[in-house]
Amino acid sequence: MKKTITLLFLICSSVIYSQNGFESWDETYRLVEVSNVLETEKEYAKKVEADPDEGQYYIALRSYRFLAKFTGRSRNLRDKNLNSMRNVLKMQTGSAEILNGLVSKEFEFKINDLTLWLGIQNQLIEPFLKEVDKDQDVLLYTMFTNEHKFEGGYINTFLISEFTTNWSK
Repeated sequence: MKKTITLLFLICSSVIYSQNGFESWDETYRLVEVSNVLETEKEYAKKVEADPDEGQYYIALRSYRFLAKFTGRSRNLRDKNLNSMRNVLKMQTGSAEILNGLVSKEFEFKINDLTLWLGIQNQLIEPFLKEVDKDQDVLLYTMFTNEHKFEGGYINTFLISEFTTNWSK
């Protein structure tokens, strides 16, 4: 009886700890509407470019999650996107080395009326392709970077750091 109670306690503790751990991790990725994020960045860039007294170069690094529909298409990561992510990470963390060998591909997604290419970590490519079908909705956990260039214009990138096809709606 004592062994059964101890075993039951360990199992319950493990489940409770795991759920709290997941919920805590999940909340570090703010649930967003991608179109709102991109529109906000666009408007901010216009404001900065209109004011010559404003610093013209700025960056942002955030964690977001959102639903997207996988189109089934992939391509090699664009150099300008990788270089922009490197610039943001170097300025935010002091090093961009974490990206070395981390990402080489982008997958295409439909998000409401937007079509976007998102980078995906190399170690996720095979599991993603096994678990996610073309035209399937998936919850993406991403690192978002925004780099506004000195000469004007900006680059927004999303790097998929995790995904799930199981979520509560």
